[in-house]
Amino acid sequence: MKSEVRNGILHISGDVTVKTVTSAAYTQFEQQCRLKEIEAIDLSGVSRADSACISLLLTALRLKPDSISLRGIPDSVNALSELYEIKEWVTP
Repeated sequence: MKSEVRNGILHISGDVTVKTVTSAAYTQFEQQCRLKEIEAIDLSGVSRADSACISLLLTALRLKPDSISLRGIPDSVNALSELYEIKEWVTP
């Protein structure tokens, strides 16, 4: 998993899975979410995603409940959000 901030958007790319979201990657993501300039998270660069990606999105929504939008959510994450009955939380 790779995360970087560009123009107020937190871009996530690569595999976002339980194997790739390490403690260090999660901590970095959380710190990036806390930045005042972050207005959106773009997941269009994600190649594979599982429940770890859901965890990241819920973290972002918890940190910025009224000020962050989600973009490019992978189909696998949409399917999991339906399964977990949280689709209304993560649907842009």
